[in-house]
Amino acid sequence: MIESLSMECNKKTMLSRFFIAAKKYPKKIAIKENQRELSYHGLQNFIINISNELRNRGVKPGDKVAVALSHSVELIATLFAVQCVGAAYIPIDKKAPKERNHLIINDACPVLIINDDSSILHHRCRTENINFMINATPTSMVYDESLSQEIAYIIYTSGTTGYPKGVPITHENLLSLFNATECFYRFNETDTTLLYHSYAFDFSVWEIWSVLAYGGRLVIPDEETRITPYKLAKLVKDEKVTLLNQTPTAFSINSQALAEFRMEELSLRFIIFGGERLNFQTLRNWYQQFGLNSPQLVNMYGITETTIHASWHVVNENDLENFESTIGYLLPGFDYIIRPISNDSVTTESGELLLSGNQVTKGYLNDETKSKDKFIWLEINGIWRRYYCSGDLVSYNERGELVYCGRRDQQVKINGYRIEIGEIESVLARYEKINDISVMASYSEVSSDYLICFFTSSAPAKESIGALTNLAKENLPIYMRPLRYRKIETMPKTINGKIDKKLILNYLE
Repeated sequence: MIESLSMECNKKTMLSRFFIAAKKYPKKIAIKENQRELSYHGLQNFIINISNELRNRGVKPGDKVAVALSHSVELIATLFAVQCVGAAYIPIDKKAPKERNHLIINDACPVLIINDDSSILHHRCRTENINFMINATPTSMVYDESLSQEIAYIIYTSGTTGYPKGVPITHENLLSLFNATECFYRFNETDTTLLYHSYAFDFSVWEIWSVLAYGGRLVIPDEETRITPYKLAKLVKDEKVTLLNQTPTAFSINSQALAEFRMEELSLRFIIFGGERLNFQTLRNWYQQFGLNSPQLVNMYGITETTIHASWHVVNENDLENFESTIGYLLPGFDYIIRPISNDSVTTESGELLLSGNQVTKGYLNDETKSKDKFIWLEINGIWRRYYCSGDLVSYNERGELVYCGRRDQQVKINGYRIEIGEIESVLARYEKINDISVMASYSEVSSDYLICFFTSSAPAKESIGALTNLAKENLPIYMRPLRYRKIETMPKTINGKIDKKLILNYLE
């Protein structure tokens, strides 16, 4: 059944894969939201209703529609319906700052904003409440599969200028991702996953399609469950979740609650990490209780501009004793270059990762200058390819796998020395009682510049600082050792579950 579904879907969009799954499994539950369940047939009708209402309101192929809804059945149906009419959805996270959301709306200029709470977003764009769009009688579905080159959605990422950048993702980009990964993950109708991440974070796109395009089930936790580790862990157990997607920061907290259960009580096949650098040492406690085979732990590296995931690495025992952050091998369909950051010559040793392939997007929305800067054409061995300059520094390990070394823009200069923050964090994270860690540079006009380490730990501050200081002395040159250490109760997080380095600045005196 799984193989036939994959073969039947091979040259279609992910949305058409959903409709094929709905035809195969009409009575199967597609979405569960608290006590509310909706079958594939019911979800399909829901999508048809909303897509027809969108057409009635003049939405046409190539348009952009902003969606500002809570996590719900209505949200999923709306995202699919927007794509069904050939338009692109723009996710608006209602928990994000209003100023940021207004910047996104002003930049994208959607023809319509769909919301469920008019007080959340006030804008001159035409706005419709979702409740007035879901009561129509289902009619025949109209979906043009030739729209694969059209934009499916636009994710806004943080920009170095302080303004968010829109990244349009086409249906072809998205399809290429799942064509490259479905054989390994064996997505199928028995899978269940959570919509854990904000739908404005592209990890959520992976969560949604990894089940709904294959006949699986999407469970939508309420906000209290999502942010309460023991409630989330119980939901994972009770709903027999098979695919769990986590940022490393979130898993460092949630894994402690999951560890309260025995292996046989959990149905997990894979735990998939993404969104930020994975420190493998933080997985040692998990390994001692559950091992690494059931579930398998997979570290996936990716960037929004390359459609969510670009590489994968199955965590093994050697990783737990290694202090590098291995991101493994690129997914099928990618070509890459490692370019030294000091010049433009090409090498295969170390430097900035440049990526090319069907998952690489076409550029930034309404920003041709930035697009030309980050998306470049290069001739390698007589072949011209378009590459995305990731800004991520990588090297090879002894097995020929890619190792993540940090960001170009996280390099700092202290007293004339160029320092890679990620290298320091990797060394200090060897301390077994560390939960989260973030090293930052503090610049001063009246005193010398220095490095400061913020951390959360299960040990008292004095003990932790002593251990971290010793680690730094034993493994780092003097200029790379933090001058100050500060234990904090909770590491600030972004709405996407990553460490929020901007909020950490509030702890600086």
